[in-house]
Amino acid sequence: MRAWVLGVAAVLLWPGLASAELSWVHGFLQGESAYRLIQPDQCPQTQRSACQDEFVRGGERFQLELTPRGDWWNFMGKAEVIHDAISGSVDVDLREGYLDVRFPALDLRLGRQIITWGIGDLIFITDVFPKDRVAFISGLPIEYMKKGSDAVNATAHWAGSSLQFVFIPHFEADTVPEAGGRLSFNDPMAAIEARRTDEPSPAIENTEAALRIFGNVLGWDLSLSAYRGFFHTPAAEVEPGPQLRFFYPRLSVYGASAQGAALGGVLSLEAGYYDSRQDQSGLNPAIENSSIRLLTGYQREIIPDLTLSGQYYVQVMDDHAEFLRTLGPGMPRRPLARHVLTLRLTQLLLHQTLKLSLFVLGSPNEGDFYVNPEVKYDVTDAVWVALGINLFGGPLATEFGQFEGNSNLYLMARYAF
Repeated sequence: MRAWVLGVAAVLLWPGLASAELSWVHGFLQGESAYRLIQPDQCPQTQRSACQDEFVRGGERFQLELTPRGDWWNFMGKAEVIHDAISGSVDVDLREGYLDVRFPALDLRLGRQIITWGIGDLIFITDVFPKDRVAFISGLPIEYMKKGSDAVNATAHWAGSSLQFVFIPHFEADTVPEAGGRLSFNDPMAAIEARRTDEPSPAIENTEAALRIFGNVLGWDLSLSAYRGFFHTPAAEVEPGPQLRFFYPRLSVYGASAQGAALGGVLSLEAGYYDSRQDQSGLNPAIENSSIRLLTGYQREIIPDLTLSGQYYVQVMDDHAEFLRTLGPGMPRRPLARHVLTLRLTQLLLHQTLKLSLFVLGSPNEGDFYVNPEVKYDVTDAVWVALGINLFGGPLATEFGQFEGNSNLYLMARYAF
């Protein structure tokens, strides 16, 4: 699909390439470094690299973005060359490469694209599309937490509302810390070094499909959505050998969200039901149980250029008694419900060229947390620098506590053109 989209784009662009102005050519050069602040407590054989590296990230990246457009179409191509100064490797990544075609009541997007649903701040319910957890943990800008999907994306508009269909024939998994990598994490099966991964094949029955209807009613942005596909983070089971097999169980998600002005600010509400289709009874300890997920958030500008926002999130596990009964030895015991609170404070200074921000996330019943203070300064319209801390903590078996050994001080500088 990527080759097809790029080929069509080349045909459309070819007549004007020789004489075209470069107003649709953009990009940036970025330097990035993240110094490890806390040494991992335990260093199993599968995580020896994480215990040796002082830095969780270091290097440079160059991004080139092409955005030519016509009367009824436009193209987006965004590719990066990434130099990892720690390993000495160079990689090329196509972040986006899609063609937009506009009809009177229909927008069609074909190719590799980043799809964003939902209204949570670092909490994802109806946003079921792939994420890069490694980029988040190691201090890259938040834009890098979203990954592209090779998709057909059609949105129809009528009577002030929109209906969106998304079809993803090629599965894209979340990027998560892996054994032998640079990040430490909780690995209850660290003693098993033989591992393999099975991803859904690009067969018709494995095509991911998502549907969303959304619009504005009485000043409120409302959305209903449904998704049928897979968990994007892997499950694991032990095979004879022993060998650890990672796989991606089937999943359906049904969700709704609402966001609008209330109480002098912006109120956000989101809910979702995660139907774990391969383990609806909760009897397979390797597969995530079905769950209900609820989020409420509120944001308000306290004084000019000072914004405060907060969220409350709860995830309630179905068949919790079966989960506890079938739990294997050494596996973490999870509560019936996980509660999470977040707070974000943002202050703009010096004619909005200096941004001071603080994000705090914590689970009062599981005890893990994430804290991210950051200072970002726009030196010029083209250059910015950012200095911040990613601090993780809590019990080893919790979502954020397992990353305590990756807590880092990060520094980034970007020149954009």
